[in-house]
Amino acid sequence: MKGRLLLVDDNADFLDSTKDVLEDAGYRIMTAQNGEEALSLFLDHAFDVVLMDIKMPGLNGVDTFLRMKEHDPKVKVILCTAYSVTDLVHKARREGVCDILSKPLNISRLLSLIEAIGKRNRGGYVLVVDDDKTMCDSLRDGLEQGGFKVATAFEGAEALRKVEKERFDILLLDMKMPGMNGLEVYRKIKKTQPLIVTILITGYWAEFSDLISQAISESAYACINKPMDMKRLLGLLEEVLAEKAGR
Repeated sequence: MKGRLLLVDDNADFLDSTKDVLEDAGYRIMTAQNGEEALSLFLDHAFDVVLMDIKMPGLNGVDTFLRMKEHDPKVKVILCTAYSVTDLVHKARREGVCDILSKPLNISRLLSLIEAIGKRNRGGYVLVVDDDKTMCDSLRDGLEQGGFKVATAFEGAEALRKVEKERFDILLLDMKMPGMNGLEVYRKIKKTQPLIVTILITGYWAEFSDLISQAISESAYACINKPMDMKRLLGLLEEVLAEKAGR
């Protein structure tokens, strides 16, 4: 399967026909018929792309897009419309919408656009949390070369602030840091982003073995030793993304 898309439109016939086309193209689809329903799904699931009508009862597509951006500034949204809504179109473009398509949709163009967005997103978004700045920089360089988007935090409180503002696919979390240890940070982040996949990292396995075991028992994905082999780490992250895509 290629990825998960959210379709949002108050026209049930449009939803059904577009869903059929995109499923035939290999995508997994969820649908919503208004902005409020779309936001609820968006907060509970990870989507590669959102395709959304602009003109809907209640919360329009542009305002729904802006609400989504509050939770994930990197959300990928394609808007569509059958009406002349110039002010809303200009507002959406200023706010960074991926594209705006006219109805009836040109399916070939839509599929090409979704595929192009998917290629930009292919590596997933990783948050690296480690108080060693050199380690963070090294991981950032290696992961970005491997096609991942990367953000860094140097202690637990900073990491918590970042997960409140952005949605991440994977958390690389050092166990030994000033203030909160890795297990404490892991538990707090999981409350904010329950779908995030966490890989623990440590240079002090013996010292933190009990905390590592506890985190693994609470669904942390794995723990790897420092110094890390970048090829092995990239392979592990690709494994994580493949499993997430299969959910």
